[in-house]
Amino acid sequence: MASFIVLFLTNCSFKTYETKPLIDEKIIDKIIAKDPDSPSFKAFLKNQGLNDDHLPINEWGLKELMLCALFFNPKIEIAKKEWDIAKIQEVISPIKAASSLGLETGRQPAGPFEESKNAIGLNITTLFETADKAKIREEKAINQSLVKRLELRKLAWDVRSDLTLNYIRYQQQLKNLQILRNEIKLQSEILNMVKKRKAQGLTSSIDSNFNQIELNKNIQKLNEEQYQLNDTKSKLAAIIGLSAEKFNTMRLATVNIDEQTESFNKILDDETKQQDIINLGLFNRIDLRIALAKYAVSESQLKLNIANQYPDIRFSPGYIFDYGVGRWLLGITSIIPTIEKNKYLVEEAKNLRDIEGLQIEKIQTSIVNDITKLRDNYTIAKDMVRKDSEDLSAATELESSIESKFHQGEIDRIELTQQKLITMQYKRRFYTNKIALLKIGFDFESILQQSLSSIIK
Repeated sequence: MASFIVLFLTNCSFKTYETKPLIDEKIIDKIIAKDPDSPSFKAFLKNQGLNDDHLPINEWGLKELMLCALFFNPKIEIAKKEWDIAKIQEVISPIKAASSLGLETGRQPAGPFEESKNAIGLNITTLFETADKAKIREEKAINQSLVKRLELRKLAWDVRSDLTLNYIRYQQQLKNLQILRNEIKLQSEILNMVKKRKAQGLTSSIDSNFNQIELNKNIQKLNEEQYQLNDTKSKLAAIIGLSAEKFNTMRLATVNIDEQTESFNKILDDETKQQDIINLGLFNRIDLRIALAKYAVSESQLKLNIANQYPDIRFSPGYIFDYGVGRWLLGITSIIPTIEKNKYLVEEAKNLRDIEGLQIEKIQTSIVNDITKLRDNYTIAKDMVRKDSEDLSAATELESSIESKFHQGEIDRIELTQQKLITMQYKRRFYTNKIALLKIGFDFESILQQSLSSIIK
């Protein structure tokens, strides 16, 4: 009878179970169906501030690829779901334990009867929580929800950092392929000229073999670079959450290396901005805010463990009709906590709080050390680029001088081609170190978990 009444009262709020089986074919179809030209993604881009003039996207730079990752990357989808669960816990946590409704009936089958041979009892049990436990649980749930929200932001930043690293690597590999092809072309010309000289008895097989070996080395480098480029493209596709087939249809924009490097140099060379960079890392990093939120969670848990020392009270008012006699009853029940157990639970919570506090110190120490190391790396990389620029200028000037002598008939073509090859090799080294310098700028952003341009604002 009691169960029937409870079911009747709560039936309107019941939800039914719905199965959602995982089917491999449907998962594969979902991955394949992800399309940067889909209407849903275009609607997302408009919500992010892109107007119709910029759609469809013809060239995908870092900003556009990051928007793609925010929409398609499954890790971000998972983090959003985890945050949704945490927000539900905010609503659930302050709700106290359910009350209970009890119904008892009896009948006297034989013997002397007074006014009635039937008995019936009805009682309701409700919980009264002491020491603001519901409020503390809500506080803890709010802090846990904040942790999940910040972890979502941290994940988005980690995706951005990973995307940036591979995007810059892709640009470097494209540049290397271009220069290597030019080197191979020049080496082939030199080898052909050496072979002709050898046929005329003007040089030995040693020169021919040496040039052939150097050519083969660069051909091998070209093949390795092409393999690495394909691997980087595969990583980029995985980061933004698209299939390789869909990613290969996207045209990636070329980074203006000089402009971007100059933008970083303007900030990193400004001595008045150095403390701002350190402060940005020490006080605004997302993982630092996560650690602070986790500290707040541990504080709430400590409060809850202390509150649990105080017993909750259950009130059970009831009415009994006992064979013709009615009686009102009031029951009060309380479970006495184990003092020794609670003592250790409180100590455990204190230690966990101390650990979270030490995590904050650990992160801040790591930030200072990482910034110092990057600062040293930046100084070294900048000096290397300066020296490479001087060497490349000298090689280019020498090439112009040799080319002038070639046109005057003072030297032959092989010497000119050899100098062109040397200039090309200096050019490859220059761009390798220039991109390494650019990468250090992005490494600063990765450590700070914020754009360097925000320091100027």
